[in-house]
Amino acid sequence: MKIWSGSASPEFNNDAYTIMLEKDINVDTNLIKYEILSLMAYNLNIYEKKLINRDDSIKILNKLLNIYNKKIILNSDLEDVHGNIENIVINDLKNSGKNLRMFLSRNEQVHTDVNFFLIDNLIDYEKIIYNTLLNLNKINYNGIMPGYTHYRQAMPIKFKTYIDYIQNIFACNFNKINDTLLKLNELPLGYGSGFGSLSDVNFNDVASYLNMDRNIKNPLFSSLRYIDNYMGVVSGVTSFLIDISRIFQDLIIFSGDEMKIVELPEGYVTGSSLMPNKVNPDFLEIFQGYAAKSVSLMNLIYNITINKTTGYHRDFQVIKDEVLTFMVELKGVLNGLPDFFKNIKFKKDVSEKILDNSIYATYNSKLNFNKNRDWKESYKNTGDKIKNNEKLLSYIPDDIKSFDNFDFVKNEIDKNVENYVNKRNNIINKIEKITE
Repeated sequence: MKIWSGSASPEFNNDAYTIMLEKDINVDTNLIKYEILSLMAYNLNIYEKKLINRDDSIKILNKLLNIYNKKIILNSDLEDVHGNIENIVINDLKNSGKNLRMFLSRNEQVHTDVNFFLIDNLIDYEKIIYNTLLNLNKINYNGIMPGYTHYRQAMPIKFKTYIDYIQNIFACNFNKINDTLLKLNELPLGYGSGFGSLSDVNFNDVASYLNMDRNIKNPLFSSLRYIDNYMGVVSGVTSFLIDISRIFQDLIIFSGDEMKIVELPEGYVTGSSLMPNKVNPDFLEIFQGYAAKSVSLMNLIYNITINKTTGYHRDFQVIKDEVLTFMVELKGVLNGLPDFFKNIKFKKDVSEKILDNSIYATYNSKLNFNKNRDWKESYKNTGDKIKNNEKLLSYIPDDIKSFDNFDFVKNEIDKNVENYVNKRNNIINKIEKITE
């Protein structure tokens, strides 16, 4: 039975529509535990406020508790995770389960489930960033490498400075992702379909059970946060992936035949199907493909939502299906980063050999300026030396080290796990006491 069975709309069979639903059902598998969790919180308040028969409330809570950690196979005939969980409860409890989701809209339910999903996935991303930061400290980074602009040697920098740059990239993106995560901890339950809820449930209490914020004032505005959340998450992830894709482009060049100042770790390169001499940077290139996919996903969200009227539209389901699928796939890809960065090797001797004489031009201009205090003349003097193939004076650039440790990252992750995962699950203890 579909959750809208008994409404003014007749039930129907449509193969084209079914094809669209099948992907949604597969994606909704990621939302099962969150759907059950939010229904637990909702029905706990129904129990406490005695809004339905007390025995029925206890049976519903006990059934939800019973299926919370069980593997559930979703049936596409029931459209989505909401219809499936309702069907399980009603089939088992009969009339006692019919008030499971009274006055709830599928809109506010999927918004709630997705918020939970995105929070948990972003926490997993943060853990990967932290482990990568720690492993970057394990790289042997003694030596000098050429810095590049326009794909031309510019000025020398220390390997340590380049690694510190990568650490800054990860730390900066951690902060961006964490800011996005904090904005997701809002309970959407209570805005109905965007026009308010007629439920007598106290949604402030429901939010407190799940350790979420209750910020709903204007239900129509709150319902629009559904798409805003997708935009915020995908935008933050895209920024992160673009930054890493630029680093990977560096490493593709630095590890190529012409330079070879970097050796990529085994397991992240592959051979050619034809040429046995090839060592291809496949992991790095595939990662860049995911960065491009993330940009495309951002465009998809914009294109689907532009020129829509205020409120929910069913094509938003496409956004959900694509974003959740991407987030799950991306986590698997990101899991490779800590080990990758731990095992890349800089080749000091090779790097020093490819340093061009002209890379010290700015330093020599500075030495000349210190004598004559005329920058234009100093600049020209160095240029003349390079034209005449004169040997320039070399120098060792300073080490740049921005971080003593990454405790600030770990502390924030620990706080997020405690607030958004552990405390959320306190509702299990509440319900166990009621149903024991």
